[in-house]
Amino acid sequence: MYRVAFMLIVALLTATFAPTAAHAAQRLQGTRILFLTKSEGFLHGVVAAKPGKPSHAGTVLAQLAKDNGATLDETNDASVINVENLKNYDLLVFYTQGDIRNSGGKDGAPGMGQEGLDALIAWIKAGGAFLGYHSATDTLRMDGSPYRDMIGAGFASHGAQFKGTVKVVDAAHPVMKSIPQDWQIKDEWYTFNHWNSKNLRVLALMDPGARERKRQPLYNAPDYPVIWVAAYGDGLVYYDALGHREDVWLNSTFQNSIVDAACWVLDKEHVTPDQTKPNFDEVVPKDKPAQ
Repeated sequence: MYRVAFMLIVALLTATFAPTAAHAAQRLQGTRILFLTKSEGFLHGVVAAKPGKPSHAGTVLAQLAKDNGATLDETNDASVINVENLKNYDLLVFYTQGDIRNSGGKDGAPGMGQEGLDALIAWIKAGGAFLGYHSATDTLRMDGSPYRDMIGAGFASHGAQFKGTVKVVDAAHPVMKSIPQDWQIKDEWYTFNHWNSKNLRVLALMDPGARERKRQPLYNAPDYPVIWVAAYGDGLVYYDALGHREDVWLNSTFQNSIVDAACWVLDKEHVTPDQTKPNFDEVVPKDKPAQ
């Protein structure tokens, strides 16, 4: 009897986990990924790279791509975002900063120009797949920006780094299957403004905790979104505020979440309406926590 029970448990575990890995490998097989790191005003260490060398984040992404049969091109040259070149990619990953229409800036790389921005927005609306990390919300965040509307919010500020708690609010969503409830991790935590709240499905909130709310007034506020998704035209958008620190990119949970997110934004035919249904007003607290 015990042997039968053991075999049933093994079968259940295999059924639960094996198809997940197999599906990721199958879904990402042959995927062409562009990783853009253009930085105008501030160059984050995880995307700083010597000429011809990958960045820290790029090294991690390239390995994840290789492990899943995909290919990744990394560049800080934003001029690659144009109508013709976007035809060569299935997935865009942005770790960018500032007005990337402009050339020069901290990394000295070419900008995309207004034509590139128009091409980017059109590509996503036509069914493109987009992942944004950390400073992707500190990108093209001027008023009226279609990019800010697309990604869902603008960077407002940040304080000193600390270990915050990522509180999952939609555990059933496919991109959250690798992130545990109340996941504690140290990073630089952005705050946001100019929410496109009517279009966002919030997947996780950041809880600074009582100590940081007292120590840093910036965080003396309700829990707020740090991971979300959205439908944008016929395309799918994912944003994760994490990724400032090098050790975050080496964290297995974070890496697994990257693969999960990539699979989801690429697998449009299996995305159900509830997976992009806006829920901002339902899950984001309105009142300040108790002092």
